[in-house]
Amino acid sequence: MARPSQELLNEAQGALERGDVARARHALVAALGHTVVREDEYVAVTTAARALLLRMGDLRGALTVDWYAGSERSQRGLIDKVPFLDRARTYLAWAERTSADPQRARELYAKAGDEYESAGHIARAAICRERADDPARARALWSRLSHVMSQQGDDLYAAGLARFNLARTANKTQDPAAARESTVAAVHLLEEAADRYETIGQRERAFDCYQVLIAIGRESGEFEHVLEGFVNVIRILREDHLRYYALQSYEEAVAAAEKQGEVSAAATLAREMSSFARKEGLASIANFGVISQARLWREVARRATERGSPPEIAENALLAAIMAFGEAGQFQKVGELYREVSELPLADARRKHYVRATSRYAGATDLRVDAAPLPAHLRHEVGYPDVWHVDLVEWEQRGSASEACGDVILDLSWTEVTRRRAVVARLAALALEAQLASEAPPDQAATVGLAGAVAEQLSQVELYSILSPLEHLYRRPEPAIRLVVVRALSRFLFKRTFITLRAALSDPDTSVAEEAARAVEELRFPHAFDPLARIYRESQSAKARASALRALAKIDTVEVAEMLLGVLEHDGREERAAALEALKRARGTKFVEVARAQVGRLSGGAQQAVREILQVRAPGG
Repeated sequence: MARPSQELLNEAQGALERGDVARARHALVAALGHTVVREDEYVAVTTAARALLLRMGDLRGALTVDWYAGSERSQRGLIDKVPFLDRARTYLAWAERTSADPQRARELYAKAGDEYESAGHIARAAICRERADDPARARALWSRLSHVMSQQGDDLYAAGLARFNLARTANKTQDPAAARESTVAAVHLLEEAADRYETIGQRERAFDCYQVLIAIGRESGEFEHVLEGFVNVIRILREDHLRYYALQSYEEAVAAAEKQGEVSAAATLAREMSSFARKEGLASIANFGVISQARLWREVARRATERGSPPEIAENALLAAIMAFGEAGQFQKVGELYREVSELPLADARRKHYVRATSRYAGATDLRVDAAPLPAHLRHEVGYPDVWHVDLVEWEQRGSASEACGDVILDLSWTEVTRRRAVVARLAALALEAQLASEAPPDQAATVGLAGAVAEQLSQVELYSILSPLEHLYRRPEPAIRLVVVRALSRFLFKRTFITLRAALSDPDTSVAEEAARAVEELRFPHAFDPLARIYRESQSAKARASALRALAKIDTVEVAEMLLGVLEHDGREERAAALEALKRARGTKFVEVARAQVGRLSGGAQQAVREILQVRAPGG
C-alpha cells in the first residue's frame, strides 16, 4: 500500500537531518508520485523537492519541479544555469502567462526564440518569432529549415509543413511570389506524403496532411486545395465511423465553398451531407442538408443569369433545386421554382412544359419538416490543432521524453493530475538521458531499469504527444525495454498506437510479440476498426489475429458486425472459434441486430454459430 505523501515528506526531512540525501530524494520522488492529493499538499512536496535537488546540484530537476507551481521569481535564479532548451521553454511559459502586457510578452517570445535557435531547434525558434510579431525573422528561420529538410528528403510531411510555414510568413512580409512558390511546393509534398501514409495504412497521418491542405487553401485563397482537403478529411472520418465529426466537416466544407463563391461545389457537398446523415438515421440533419442544397442550387441559377451564361445552366440548377425541395416536401417552393424556370429564355416547348408543371402546384403548401444542423452538444468546438506547428515541434524533439513532458508540465490547459504525472516522468527521463550521455562504460542493467521506469511513468500521462517518446524507446535494442513500452502503449487509445504495435507483433523477442498481442486486445474504440481489421488480415501470428478479433468484438458498429459475420462464414476453424467466443462475451446491440437480419442467409456452420451467440446475448429474443 502506498504511503501518504505527508509521511514521505516527513521521512525526507528526517533523512536530510541525518545527512542521508539519497534516501531523502527517494522519499520525495515517491511523494511526487502521489498525483491525486490536494494542491497545497502537492506544492509543498515540489517546494521540498526543489530545495533538495538544488542541494544535490541537479539544476534541471529543480527547475522541472518548480515549473509545476513556481513563478518567474523562483525560476529566474535557475535559468542561466540550465541548457538552452530548458531556458527557452521557461521564457516561453513566462510569455504565455503575460497576457496583461503584450510588449513584455513579445520580448519574452523573442528571448525564447533566441534560446531555441541556440539549441538548434529552428522550428520552435520560428514559432516563437511569429508569436513575437517578428515575421521577417520567422521567415528567415522557416527558410533555413526548409532548405535543410529539402536536402535531407527523408520526411515529406515535415518538409511540407516547413514549406507551408514559409509561405505563411512570406505573405506576412508582403512577398506574394515567394509565398506562391512555397505554397506549390508544400502542396506537392503533402499530397505525396498523404499517398504514402494511406498506402501503409497510416490514415491518421494522412488526415493531418489533408487538414494542412485546407489551411493552405484558406491562406492562399485557392479553393481547389480547400476542397481536396475537406473531401479527404470527410472520407477518413466516415471510414473511421466518426459520424458527428464527419457531419461537422461537411457543414464547414459547405460554408467554405459558399464563402469563396464556389456555390455549385457547396450544393454538391450539401447533397452528400444529406445522403450521409439519412444513412446514419439523422433525419433532421438530412433535411437540413436537402434544404441547404436547394437554396444553393437556386443561388447557382441566379448567378448564372446575372453573368449572362447560357439559360440551360440556370435551368439545370433550378431543376436540381426543385428535386431537393420536392424531397423535403416543400411543394409551394417547387411551384415557385417551376415558375422561375418557365421565365427563362428557353425553347417554347420547354417553357410550356414548365408552365404546365407550375399549374400543377397551384395552391400547394410546404410540409413542416424537422430540419436543423448538427446540434451544439455534438460538435467538436475545440477545433483541430495547428499541426503545421505542433507536428514540426514533435519532429524536432526526436522522441525526447524530457522535452515532451516539459511541454505538458507548463501547459496549464491540462489537468493538475496530468501535469503532476508529467513531472515524475520528466525526472525519470532526465535520469535516463544522463545515463546515456555518461562517458563511463555503459551499464546495461541500469539503462534497462531507467528506461523501464520512463516508459512506466509515460504510460500514466496518456496524451497523444507522449506517443513519440514511447515510439523512440521501442527502437532500443534491449527486449526488456521494448516489453515495457508495448505494455505502456495499451493505455493509449489512438490509431497511431497501432503503428508501433504492428511492428511489435513481429518482434524477434517472443515475450515482446506476445505482450503486443495482449496490448492490441485493449485498444477497442470505434475508429480502431481499420487498424484492427488490418492486423487480422495481415498478421502471421495466430495470437495477434485472435487478439484483434477479441478487440473488434467489443466495438459496437455495423461495420464490425458485418466483418465478424464474414469471419464466422468464411474463415478458418481457429478464427471462427476465436470470433465465436469473443462475440459471446461482448456487449452492445449492433451485432445482434445484424445477425438476426442475416442469419437466414448464412451457411449451416455459420448459422449454428450465430444462433449460439444469440442464445447467450439475447436469449428468447
